[in-house]
Formats: sequence, C-alpha cells, structure tokens
Amino acid sequence: MNLSKSFLAGATLSFFGLLLLAEVFLRLAVPAGSWYKHFDASGDMTSLVELRDRLRYSPRRWTDDSSLLLLGDSVLGASALMEHRVSGARDNTLSKFLKDRLQSVSETALSLGSDGLLLPDILGLNLEFMPHPPRRIILFLNFRMFAKEFAEGPKALSRNFLLSDLPEDIQKRLAPDVPLSKEAQLSDRLYAEMGDHWFLFRETQMLKTLWYYPSQKDFFQRALEQVLGRNETQVEIAEAALKQKVASYYQAYLWDKRGLPLKCLQKILDQWAERRVQASIFLVPQNPKFLGSYLDKPSFEKNRKTLAAFLKPYSKKGIFYSDWADRFSPTYFLDHCHLTPAGNEQFAKDVIKAMEPWK
Repeated sequence: MNLSKSFLAGATLSFFGLLLLAEVFLRLAVPAGSWYKHFDASGDMTSLVELRDRLRYSPRRWTDDSSLLLLGDSVLGASALMEHRVSGARDNTLSKFLKDRLQSVSETALSLGSDGLLLPDILGLNLEFMPHPPRRIILFLNFRMFAKEFAEGPKALSRNFLLSDLPEDIQKRLAPDVPLSKEAQLSDRLYAEMGDHWFLFRETQMLKTLWYYPSQKDFFQRALEQVLGRNETQVEIAEAALKQKVASYYQAYLWDKRGLPLKCLQKILDQWAERRVQASIFLVPQNPKFLGSYLDKPSFEKNRKTLAAFLKPYSKKGIFYSDWADRFSPTYFLDHCHLTPAGNEQFAKDVIKAMEPWK
C-alpha cells in the first residue's frame, strides 16, 4: 500500500476531528448527567476535577433534604468480587445494595469509596469543594486504614492529587523525604493541566481504570481464563500472596492517637460536626479465620476499644459509631474483609436498619 502525503494528511485530520467530536460529546454528556448514568465509577478515583464532575453531574442531583455520601475503601466496590471471579460483580457490591435501598426511601446516595482509600485521602475530600455538602455521610472504616505502614510519611496518602487540599501540618507529615525530580514535577503538572481543561482526557482516565479493573494484569488474566479455565494452583498462590500482603495490618501494633490515621479522623469529624452533618461510622466486618496465625488478637481487641473510646464523644454532635468487626461468620467472606454478594446484601440491610433511629 502506497502511503501518499494526501492519505497521511487525511488520516491525521480525521483523527483530530474524532478527538474534537469526542470532546464536544463529553462536554454535553457529562453536565447533562447521562455519562455517569451509564458508567459506574465506584472504586475509582483518578483526579480531583473528575470527582467534582461526579459530584455536580451525577444522574440524581442532591437536594438539601435527601443527600447522602458513602465513603470507604475497597469494601464498597467490586474489586474483590472481580478478583474472585464473581459474576455480575458490579451489581453485587455493598455500594450498589446501599444505593438501591436508600433510593427506595427517597434518599439520593453517591459513593466516593475507592480502592486503597486512607483517612488522609478522606480528609482531602473536604466538604468545602462540594457544590452541595451532603446532609448525611456513611463512613466505613477498615483495619488497614490504621496500619503502622500508613501512620506516617508518603504512604499514608493513596491519592497524591489530594495533598494540596490537606491542612499544612498534615502535608508536612506526608511529604516524601526525597523531592520529586524536575521530570516528575513536569509530568504531574501536565497531567493536572490536561485533566483541568480537557473533558476527554479526565473521563478516559476514569474509563481506563474501570476497563483494567482492578488492574491491567488482572484484566488479561481474566481474559486468558475464559479460554483456558482457572488453574487451582494460581488461586492458592493468589490467596497466599494476599495473606502476606495484609498480615502487617493485623499483627501486634497499637494505634497511636498521634499517628496520621487518628489525627486525620479527628479533623474529619470536627469538620463534619462544625457543618452539622449527620454521620454514621461503621468498623467493617473482619474474617479472623482467613488470617489465622497472622492475627494478633490482643492488639485486635485493644484497637477496637481505642477507636470506640476515641469516637464516643462525637455521638453528642450527631456522629454515631458502630463496631461491626465481628458481625459476620466466615461463610460471608471472600477473604479477610471483603464480603460475598450475600454478605454485602445483608450488610446493606443492617446498615439501613441501624440508621433508622438517627434520622
């Protein structure tokens, strides 16, 4: 095939024309709400500007008397269900069951739960940047949020784009020991600029994360399994690797009130109390059977008591806490903290019931 100059010019013009059409389409579709009606972005958080889009343009707009925000980590989303090859994963999440039940009683629920979310991230999602602050919030706390490795330093923040929205004292504790190189700084600035001004870029970044969910490697692994089937040895290896990964969250370590997790949680709750936002906080169920010898029971119980004592004074300010760490039997779990579809459905029912006296 002879690639003439006119052919290359036409192909280039067509490519940029398609990009322009896509940008125009998204500038119309996103503000109209149809974009988020067809794409469930739960479990995903790629940029602050995309989060603002989600808050402004979700299909059911918030109102002063029916707005509710869901916050938490991967327990809300579909990642664990997809990793365990549960069919219809996105229709069986805790987030989906909660939103369906809340909407049945005329409450508009929006989930900002995301994989790996930590308490400094949640502090960065402050109410001030929300066009309509929610009337109520449900916060799901997981044991990993308070782990020693997240108590100080840059690992305590999972989304770096939220760093500038944090209080200065928290920013200093999160700052990396080694500053970013000039190349990395330039890359971050370019990414932020493109996200701020280009609908197509920020929405496709979100779609990319959803497509390769929970990771690009897992996406190709699932595709391969559809042809070759799933190898039981691989399943056993994956479970062993997960146990090694989460072991540090449950080993001997007492949560320190001076550590970043509890310090950020205090700032979060003070902000909610000042805004008079009602909140329900749940320590999510854990599966001791999966962890076996990795679980240090004295620390586990002591930390639960510490958290309960820490949160008790806030009940006078409309912020209520429930410790459900041992609520479900091992049959309801996929792994250490993620529930089966039946577990998610029951958890959602229990949460709605528990919230009824607080309305």
